[in-house]
Amino acid sequence: MKTIFLMFLSLATLMEVPTTQESAVEATFNGYVEDLYDFTDADGSTYGFAEIEPSAAEKYDLDSTDLVGKLFRVTYKVDTAIDEDEEEYDILVIVDLKVLE
Repeated sequence: MKTIFLMFLSLATLMEVPTTQESAVEATFNGYVEDLYDFTDADGSTYGFAEIEPSAAEKYDLDSTDLVGKLFRVTYKVDTAIDEDEEEYDILVIVDLKVLE
């Protein structure tokens, strides 16, 4: 009986789905550059977001130049993908946007 319990416990642990944690940054929008939504924060760190969720894209048209120079609060998550060499890499995905200026 103990063995069966341990098997189920091991299986449940293996089937656990990793949770994606969201982060947020206040940053200035630089435009859509080289297939990335480019932002820079107050410390000079740059963020290149490769994707934007539809609910966030409906709020603002980041493909337009009208919002370049505006300060945003960008909520994002980090997804992991695998390239052609079977190497993992991170993709920043915009989850939500809010203009602060």
